[in-house]
Amino acid sequence: MRDLEGAIRRGDLEMASSIARDIARARGRPIGLELALELLPLVVAQDSEAYDEWACRWLARWLEEVRGASIDAAAELAAALADLPTEPATALAALRRSCRPRA
Repeated sequence: MRDLEGAIRRGDLEMASSIARDIARARGRPIGLELALELLPLVVAQDSEAYDEWACRWLARWLEEVRGASIDAAAELAAALADLPTEPATALAALRRSCRPRA
C-alpha cells in the first residue's frame, strides 16, 4: 500500500494505476474508496479525457459500498466530482468527507 500512496504523492498516475490493479488482483477486491478517490486529481491533471469515466466508476462504487447511500448524497457527490477539475480543493474535501464512516 505504501508504494501506491507514494506513487499518488509523486503524481505518477500510470504507476499508481498499475499498483492499484496489482493490489486488487492480490486481494481479490479493489483498493478502498478513499485511496481510489486520491487517483482522481491525477486523472484530471494527466488524462482529462478519461476523467468522466473514472469519476463515474468511483461514484458507482460509492453507491454500492456505502451503507445508507441516498439519491441526495449521490447528487451532491456527482456535483463535487463535476467540480473537481475546476475547484479541486473544495470538491476533494467534500468527496473525502463522503468516505468517512457514518455514525
